[in-house]
Amino acid sequence: MQTMTVSAFLAYVNETFKAIWDSTEIAIEGEVSGFKISQGQWVSFDLKDADALLNVFLPIWKLQVPVQDGLRVRVFGLPRVYPKYGKFSFSAERIDLAGEGALQKALALTRQKLEQEGLFDPSRKRSLPRFPERIALIASRESAAYGDFIRIVNERWSGLEIDLYHVLVQGERAPEQIARAIQVANTPHPNPLLRKEREHDVLILTRGGGSLEELMAFNDERVVRALYASKIPTLVGIGHERDLTLAEEVADVRGSTPTDCARRLVPDRNEILYELATLQERIADDLQEKLDYWSRQADETVSMVDRWLEMIVLRSSSLERLLRSFDPRAVVKRGYAIVSDADGHPISSIKLLSPGKKMDIQLRDGEVEGVVESVGRKK
Repeated sequence: MQTMTVSAFLAYVNETFKAIWDSTEIAIEGEVSGFKISQGQWVSFDLKDADALLNVFLPIWKLQVPVQDGLRVRVFGLPRVYPKYGKFSFSAERIDLAGEGALQKALALTRQKLEQEGLFDPSRKRSLPRFPERIALIASRESAAYGDFIRIVNERWSGLEIDLYHVLVQGERAPEQIARAIQVANTPHPNPLLRKEREHDVLILTRGGGSLEELMAFNDERVVRALYASKIPTLVGIGHERDLTLAEEVADVRGSTPTDCARRLVPDRNEILYELATLQERIADDLQEKLDYWSRQADETVSMVDRWLEMIVLRSSSLERLLRSFDPRAVVKRGYAIVSDADGHPISSIKLLSPGKKMDIQLRDGEVEGVVESVGRKK
């Protein structure tokens, strides 16, 4: 008989478990019951079916999906007896949601949580530049969605610089790769001289259709938060039009399909050429209208100047006639005389005359010199 300490025995049991299953990943499926988080860092719950119950334990940082009582999950890890408590438990490495119902419930939980934080608020969404020059495309280079996107973009508008960030678009590693690609695309170039030149105008995230389980990478909280934090305007199109992922809800602009993303990203070249031709014609018409207007204004101004000159001539003639009517010489011509003293000063009153004073009399046809003999008032 072999005698062992408790610690040695439990260590032996755990080594045996590891030796049996270490080479093969174990996945246990069941319903969550008694879910709780201790000290903000440890997760524990019971995984149960109709006939049995298994305790599950894992650090919170390994929990990448929303979990609550009643959800059906698939737990990956190894069995273990915790020496400190002597408790048998299943040490989980990761947890996946199992079944369409569990996925839908988890998706609703995540959407509710992020919505309460304001990640889907329409007021924070940005518009896309109309004529982008450099874009960051996050997709799988092997996917049909990538090929369709590139083809439509080149058909509609050539000359774009497209930086492809190749990622997995489904599976366990997809969310981390996608979130990382979003962060890298937003990282400024280390050379300040090239920083502005190498900035992306738009960030595109796209993939083709699939089941809810296949599209769950785009409902992952890590991906959604990375898109929310993007400094570059985001355009996301996942699956078919009926599919709607959280990545699309947080994006600045949603494309219903990868092809729709391409159409939303760039305008159609022919439409722009038509728009330019129409604009050119409109500008030409506006210019001609303005030229016609100013031509009419010039003609009217010249006519006004002519009328003004005519008025000036008429006014001058009138003033001339008026001045002539006050000319003393005109009075003399009508038979009157102008009397002035020897110095040429006009004499308008007998008070200015006295006997013996010389005077000049100007008549219509000449002048007469005389001497005053007597002065008398008019009777």
